[in-house]
Amino acid sequence: MLEKKTSSKTEILDAAANCFMELGSDVASIDDIARSLGATKGRIYHHFSSKGALLSAVRMRAIMFILDEVTPIVNNSETPINTLRDMAYTHVLKILETLPYHRVVLQHYRKNAAKSTTDYERKLISEIEAKRQLYENLYRNILEQGMKSGDFIKRDISVALHSVLLMLNSPVFWFTPLKKNQAKNHQEIASQLADMAVACLR
Repeated sequence: MLEKKTSSKTEILDAAANCFMELGSDVASIDDIARSLGATKGRIYHHFSSKGALLSAVRMRAIMFILDEVTPIVNNSETPINTLRDMAYTHVLKILETLPYHRVVLQHYRKNAAKSTTDYERKLISEIEAKRQLYENLYRNILEQGMKSGDFIKRDISVALHSVLLMLNSPVFWFTPLKKNQAKNHQEIASQLADMAVACLR
């Protein structure tokens, strides 16, 4: 479950996500983040012991945003097709709503930027990986159910899983937020990608 945070901690994470996204996680400093908040570095260090710990917290929050939203859908007793579509729609919608966080995650995979230097940071990275595996398994299980029931064509489960998730994560690469009608725009994109995810499996 997404950890309940104080408003101060949430503001720091939001500012960090935006700074890491705009400047790059390898370039953005605690000074940059503090400046964007109009605060001192001490305010940040009160909650996060280092830049690495803050970066890991941003990455953890990215996965928890979608894990918390999608997990309840898995237990709704719908058919695999309907469940997958609801999962996919919710996933994309949350990605669009919290885009800076997910662009920071993308930087990590592109540059391997999140190198750990302390036992604490290595522990955080291990926890992030465990949550990511947990999330992937939600999709793996529903794909296996659908293939078993005949709702989905039988394919290599790993190929199907990662192809679907790549499609659903694609807005991280190309989406540009609109100034007007954001909610409607997000819903339309989420709906189209969810339909495409289901269609490629049937």
